Amino acid sequence: MLKSIAHKLKIEVYVTFTGRVSDAVLMEILSTADVCVNPDIVNEMNDKSTMNKIMEYMALGKPIVQFEMTEGRFSAQEASLYAEPNNHKSLIDKLVEIIDNPEMGKKMGDYGRTRVVSSLQWKHEVPSLLSSYRALE
Repeated sequence: MLKSIAHKLKIEVYVTFTGRVSDAVLMEILSTADVCVNPDIVNEMNDKSTMNKIMEYMALGKPIVQFEMTEGRFSAQEASLYAEPNNHKSLIDKLVEIIDNPEMGKKMGDYGRTRVVSSLQWKHEVPSLLSSYRALE
């Protein structure tokens, strides 16, 4: 379906549909991006979950655009711009905002990378996770 939409829009030369790829290929592809997008719609589950891609984008130092969601904002903070929930026009506007302002995008990406390294890596989370497990014993 997406391939036919790309063809209809005459953008297929600008779009690559890779299918499933290895983690190494995924990181290679993502490392070339100027902006990363989480187009997941807002629903009860997504609002309370951080998608892996958000953490991957931040670890790679990429600015992010996503819909406003509780956990997405908690995790990404200033590494992301937040579009109105499920408003695709708003998502596109936020994407263009970053593309038009590469300096802002760089600051956002740097913020995300620093946040991952300084507080969100597993090594920072293990003590509180173990503490929670011990509390249940």
